[in-house]
Amino acid sequence: MIGWLAARRASIALAAVVLLLAAVTRSLPFGPDPRLTASVGLGIGEVYQHGQVWRLLTSVLFARGIELPVVIAALVLGVGACERRIGSVRVLVAWFLTAVLGGAIGTGLRAAGLLTRNFWAVPPANSLVLDPLTPAFGVVMAASSFAGPLWRRRIRLVGFAGLIVLVLYSGQPADVNRLAAALVGLVLGGVLARRRPRLRFLRSSHHESRSLLAAVLAVSSIGPVVAVVQPSGYGLLRPFGRLFLDTLPGAQTLMERCVAAVEDPGCSREVLLARLNGPGALVLTVLPLLVMLLAAFAIQRGRTVGVWLAVAVNGLLALFGAVYYGLFPVLGDADQINDLRSGVTVQSALAVALPLALVAGVVIGRHHVTARPSRQALIVGAGIFVGAVVASALLYVGLGTLVRAQFRPMPSVLDLLLELPQRYVPVGFLRFRRVDFVPVGPIAQLLTGWVGPLAWFALLVGGGVVAGSVRNVRSERDLVRVRELLKAGARGSISWMTTWSGNRYWFSEDGRHGVAYREGSGVALTVGEPVGPDDGAIEAARAFAVHCDDIGLTPAFYSVRPEFAAALGGPGAPWSSIEVGEDTVIDPSSFTMRGKHWQDVRSSINRADRLGIRSLWTSWDQLPLGWRSQIEAISEEWVADKRLPELGFTLGGVPELADREVRLMLAVGPEDRIEGVTSWLPTWEGGEIVGQTLDFMRRRTGSPNGVMEFVIAAVIAHAAQRGRRFVSLSVAPLSGASPDSDNRIERLLDSLGRLLEPAYGFRSLANYKQKFRPDHRPQVLAFADAVVLPAVTVAVARAYLPDLTLPAIARMLGALRPEEEPVQIAPPASPHSGAAAFEPAPEPAPDRPGPADPPPDERA
Repeated sequence: MIGWLAARRASIALAAVVLLLAAVTRSLPFGPDPRLTASVGLGIGEVYQHGQVWRLLTSVLFARGIELPVVIAALVLGVGACERRIGSVRVLVAWFLTAVLGGAIGTGLRAAGLLTRNFWAVPPANSLVLDPLTPAFGVVMAASSFAGPLWRRRIRLVGFAGLIVLVLYSGQPADVNRLAAALVGLVLGGVLARRRPRLRFLRSSHHESRSLLAAVLAVSSIGPVVAVVQPSGYGLLRPFGRLFLDTLPGAQTLMERCVAAVEDPGCSREVLLARLNGPGALVLTVLPLLVMLLAAFAIQRGRTVGVWLAVAVNGLLALFGAVYYGLFPVLGDADQINDLRSGVTVQSALAVALPLALVAGVVIGRHHVTARPSRQALIVGAGIFVGAVVASALLYVGLGTLVRAQFRPMPSVLDLLLELPQRYVPVGFLRFRRVDFVPVGPIAQLLTGWVGPLAWFALLVGGGVVAGSVRNVRSERDLVRVRELLKAGARGSISWMTTWSGNRYWFSEDGRHGVAYREGSGVALTVGEPVGPDDGAIEAARAFAVHCDDIGLTPAFYSVRPEFAAALGGPGAPWSSIEVGEDTVIDPSSFTMRGKHWQDVRSSINRADRLGIRSLWTSWDQLPLGWRSQIEAISEEWVADKRLPELGFTLGGVPELADREVRLMLAVGPEDRIEGVTSWLPTWEGGEIVGQTLDFMRRRTGSPNGVMEFVIAAVIAHAAQRGRRFVSLSVAPLSGASPDSDNRIERLLDSLGRLLEPAYGFRSLANYKQKFRPDHRPQVLAFADAVVLPAVTVAVARAYLPDLTLPAIARMLGALRPEEEPVQIAPPASPHSGAAAFEPAPEPAPDRPGPADPPPDERA
């Protein structure tokens, strides 16, 4: 506890000052009285007319009313977390400068009326600001420059999205000051961190991209809520947000007000619209926002239905805004619309542009959302929504026709049908729409008020049903069968990759063998050899090839043994094969690190000992939440440094770590700081694990040199202690093809390997593994007919890079010409990016020769 407080001493001191001033000035619990506010508050006249610049500091030391607990929590927890990251001195510097500059800039903007051309600046001109959160936002943005790429991007994207939403939908003077302070903090952080400003696109994993997109959608959907709950405000989009609130008074109240203005057409319209008020109208204003939140949740979970909902709802909001602000005059009263259009040009543009920008963002990022709904859930969800829309339409038109006498004036069937679309629109958006008839009877009022909510509620329920399902190319039953076959016995170090998401399965008629494969470009690309016993494996592979031919696919066996490929073809019909890599296998029982060749590895172990780094053999489900977050951050930083998207197929990511059969070996430093992480896939035989295969390998930027050598040596020692037969450092994909080969498909695969080399370093990774003196076991790609080689190559490329572009494919296909120059799409990766960057710096003579440290206790 003492250490926790000491790491946050500046933040706690700031919170104590705010709390002490509140107590001394008797500002508890309702905030400063008007006289004190007039003495310390920040205003335009006080600063720019009277020169009372000290108010830039005093205004951030007092909080209004119930804001005080929020302020104390933000200082102790939020600013305190920043202080732990950047230190007390930097926090105090950032707090002081962002308070002064943020307040000065925000007040200056209000004084100049730059935000909304005087539409917004006049009402708060005389207001006084008391807001301790202004420098808090500045400190957080300054501290983001010291965070890794993952959290830096999260803090800035979500933080600025929230601040901009507050400015647009609330527009209080404090909101402008906070945004200004955040911008000052952003610049100040770069100065404090000595980070050169640069515009650079950082790649994200699919999971992180979905999370960021969902966060922006959720924040944007909260904007109208801010406008509704904020009693006053001057934001550009506040009028648009308030349209989600049924602000129309009752019909009786309006009629009393309009007695003296019976000739006013606007008053008559308000009276007619008031007839549409009721509980149903209130529910209708909330449901579209709930659907938006559902879309954000679905996108975060990777469900494509979230994309559909987000595009549809934001498109409708853009249309509603265009109708309300008179961009479609035919849909409203021309006089009222012209008056509105001339007064709020900026609002009308933003009200339409903001939802359309969200639509564009969702469409651009849709390739990160790939989980399609199951056919059954899609039918059920669509049935719920379509059924509700049809039922509500029939009720409104059909039953409305029977009770036409309860409308004034009495409508025809065509009138009811033409009026039906308006029943699905929040009533606030209809303020400038001509009202042809209104309900006066109970049944007519019930129909008018609840037709729209019924359809939106059905969309919410149906969308939830669809979002809760995923269409699997495999069934859970098939996955259970594959796992049983794997545990009975499997060949090849990559056999456990057959359980990964995205694979399809085929099983032999006797059920003793199974084949995992990916389908693409008309090719069935297998993940290794068939799983199951050795006896009958070749026959099962041939049967799978026949099955593929029957359904119009070309079979290709990826990463299999050369002897397996040679046995595939029958007499007179041999299969072709090319080497795609080498499996690097170590025998733990005979492994030793004696001799000059092992100096680097021994030095890495000694260095880890000196720095207090320990190895830990565990599994994902046993990790604390904080450790999982560290691993995710390390992986995101690694992905961000790549010039190509995250790969798949035989390269696992963070989702594959969650498998209960997968083990992790971590390098854990002082204060439980994870310096490096590796994952190890099991190979079974007779119900027992006989080998471990390296899959996931990441290290933290700035971690000590040689940390991965330390981790791998610990795994080998652990395997020897457990009696494992082998440890595989895995196959570096596409590292075995040659550009000088006479085989055209080998040249194609070499082209693909060189395409990926600058970003992922497969060839460098293969060279890196040589320091462990592994045995090399060639792995080949087997195919029956060279005619299909372009399709096979594209299938391999699509398996690793599902988002591969057509120009890149064209460059690969150009490898069919032997005279082609090597493909280079990017400069070499930085020394700290990727698995190939783990080569340690030259070391002096080892501190102590000898074998690796004994392995840690197994927690799994």
